[in-house]
Amino acid sequence: MAASGALHQPARLGVLDGLRGIAVLLVLWYHLWEITWLSPGPALEFVPATGFIGVHLFFFLSGFVISYPFIGALLAERAEPSWRDFAWRRFIKIVPSYVLSIAVAYGAGYAQAQPNASAVPDLVTHLLFIHTWFPLRYGTIDGVLWTLAVEVEFYLIFPLIWSFFKRQPWVTAAVLIAIAWMWRAALDQCCYSTVFVQWEENLPGYLDIFAFGMISAYVFTRFGDAWRATRPRYVAPLVAAAGVAVLVALLQSLYGYRFHDQWAGAWQINNRPLLGAAFAIVALGSLVSPRWWQIALDNVILRFFATISYNLYLYHQLVARELLAHGIPQYSGDDPHYDPDWQVRFTQVACAVSIAQATLATYCFERPLLKLRLKNRPR
Repeated sequence: MAASGALHQPARLGVLDGLRGIAVLLVLWYHLWEITWLSPGPALEFVPATGFIGVHLFFFLSGFVISYPFIGALLAERAEPSWRDFAWRRFIKIVPSYVLSIAVAYGAGYAQAQPNASAVPDLVTHLLFIHTWFPLRYGTIDGVLWTLAVEVEFYLIFPLIWSFFKRQPWVTAAVLIAIAWMWRAALDQCCYSTVFVQWEENLPGYLDIFAFGMISAYVFTRFGDAWRATRPRYVAPLVAAAGVAVLVALLQSLYGYRFHDQWAGAWQINNRPLLGAAFAIVALGSLVSPRWWQIALDNVILRFFATISYNLYLYHQLVARELLAHGIPQYSGDDPHYDPDWQVRFTQVACAVSIAQATLATYCFERPLLKLRLKNRPR
């Protein structure tokens, strides 16, 4: 949805493309920073160290984009989109590229080298998108794939969520936020020293982020046109900037918590909804802002990264870890982390190869498949 239409058309929410591009770049930076320890300087160290929050932004955008056409139909009092088409579009977008990345991971020998690797249970649980429910399977094949389980499970229960949301959007969103908080709080009480990290990263723990995406789509669909046609649109950039400031403050708070046990998960027990609220403020403020503000997000560079974002996410860690394992580029001494020249060169090479791989997979595999249509359906 976000990538369709011309640049000037209000129906095309190019701002969401930009946010998606930023999300994948944050995750890319985070995983490369984990490998190289390359610091951007004390003032910005919190950005790569908390770059995994890009995944939360992906979930927020999914909640927005998935619900947006249904909300539009609801408020316009027209027929809802076809659930058959919904299922097909989700399948053809997610599954083939996901399966291909698994095949590449095994072909490169990467999957076999992961901790607790066991081919049959790994493949069965991953192909069923239930691997996050088994601690031994959680990070196998390729560690980034845990998010696909969360995403697909959300798609599967979305029709049920929508049946409540279309009647009581605010109440439904509040219930989803409460469920997510109770899930995390309960795990904190029962399993903090055992499987807290693995179980917290399952769908129930992210329902609040999806809910903020859905309620943002509802607010934008209901009030966006009126806001863009009146004076509030001139205030909107200030609202979006305030959302960015809140998000930066939250990430700095998260980074400041890093010396605590299981710091990332522990901080998010109570604070994850604040991230969802910050995403909503940034998205809504930007969506109704004048064009001069939107261009910071809706531009050719971020649209390109939005286009390749799925495959860049699928392959970047595999590419980086394989480059490291094969000593590409070479480093001096026993520990590359103390070779500043290697830190820079590895980051450059890993970025270039990851982007090239993602571009190839997107334009030669993913996008041709997206042109396929169900029988008896127009193009």
